[in-house]
Amino acid sequence: RHLRFSSFIQDNNDGSYSASLVANETGEVNVSINIKGKHIKGSPYNILVRKYSALNNPGEVVNDGGRMGEPRGIAFGKDGVWAVADVTNHCVCIFDKQDQLIRKFGCNGNGSGRFNFPYGLAFDANNHLYVVDRSNHRVQKFSISGEYLLQFSKRGSGDC
Repeated sequence: RHLRFSSFIQDNNDGSYSASLVANETGEVNVSINIKGKHIKGSPYNILVRKYSALNNPGEVVNDGGRMGEPRGIAFGKDGVWAVADVTNHCVCIFDKQDQLIRKFGCNGNGSGRFNFPYGLAFDANNHLYVVDRSNHRVQKFSISGEYLLQFSKRGSGDC
């Protein structure tokens, strides 16, 4: 079975490229990427395309009776667990592999474990979750249970 999808490749004009795929259906797909006739490192990729029902419609009620405001960042951890940053509600939602909400943590503020527009997310090899807390100018680290562990960075001068 062949899945239908759209692909977009952008030349970043620095020797690198950005590639994105938009799938029209779910299933497993093997994606081979060639740029200027050459396979990119690691290609082909085996990708599982899933529909995440929890993200169907912003404002839709999620399992705890709350509403998903504006999902912004998404990350995938171990054992099918995944997380979404909700910038409108200043929180992070954690889902299991059946797309059921298992916990939600955070609220608006600048203290530890609070967010002011959480945007990006990433899991590390130990299933710790890193949250880019955009308007607080920091990254916070949490356990999978939502326990605050640490933070780093602060508002910079704009100099690199």
